[in-house]
Amino acid sequence: MSWSGRPLKNLIASCLAILPIALGVACSPATASIAPDQADRNLQAANASVPFFVVASSGGSDILGLAARSSSFAGAVDTVAYRPAAQPSALSWDGTFPWVAEYWKTLGKPSGSQTGRPDRVAPPLRGEVLGSVALAISNAPLTQRWRAALDERADSYFGEECRAARAACTSKLRQRLVEAVAVAQRQDEQEAVRSINAAVNSWLKYRTDSDTYGVPDYWASASEILQRGTGDCKGYAILKMWMLLAAGFERSQIRLQLVKIPATGQDHAVLVVNTKNHQLVLDNIAAVVRDDNQVKEYLPLLSFVENSTFIHGNRKKAI
Repeated sequence: MSWSGRPLKNLIASCLAILPIALGVACSPATASIAPDQADRNLQAANASVPFFVVASSGGSDILGLAARSSSFAGAVDTVAYRPAAQPSALSWDGTFPWVAEYWKTLGKPSGSQTGRPDRVAPPLRGEVLGSVALAISNAPLTQRWRAALDERADSYFGEECRAARAACTSKLRQRLVEAVAVAQRQDEQEAVRSINAAVNSWLKYRTDSDTYGVPDYWASASEILQRGTGDCKGYAILKMWMLLAAGFERSQIRLQLVKIPATGQDHAVLVVNTKNHQLVLDNIAAVVRDDNQVKEYLPLLSFVENSTFIHGNRKKAI
């Protein structure tokens, strides 16, 4: 895939002008074509372009399918500059977590005397995530895929009347996750997040997009994930998002966060939930839900909240 030299800053409609920042990003010609006609916009069209999960080559690569190099500037923020990546491939994870299933069993079902659910109040969106500064931009190579995923409105799959494909509605995975949502609806925010995280980590089986769909990156719909019972790390995150929405959370509370794992050079996706007192990180390769200030092993690159896209920069440490 060839990439043009037009800098990503031309795509930025708005950013935090008070933060000195230099962005040097090369965008693909395919980027201009990933916004198909609104009437035709769907997950298949969104999946037709930019590769996503990649393993770092000698020069390093990131979740945009681009190689990355760290750049430090004289201002308050360190950013990441990009150049074309060579051979993206899927992130591999073969770990298993028996403790997740054990944790989920201990949650049990709500008693018949419990009705309704605690009030869910969406706090203001935070500008700092996982130790990084989130800068709003108008578009990015993966924005279209995210918006196509939102169009599915899959929170309805976890209610009494499932409106997904029949195979998804009758799947064993959905039946188990519906129970988890029923539990979460009656819990406070933090316990609800833990319940849903544990349920998905316990019952969904990890499988790469290459193994499942034959391509390095495929943004599977929630219906496809429920039917197959498998997903990659972004599949885990997106399924958890829909369950949280079904449990009463607001879209403005939920961030799909794309990160790099510097220790391995691999790319990864987690879900970050903004609650009253904490930003909680839901991760398919971590034992428990953690506060975002406890998560030090990831480098945030790109994220999505509702219809907004954010690029991330790291605050420059004082010398």
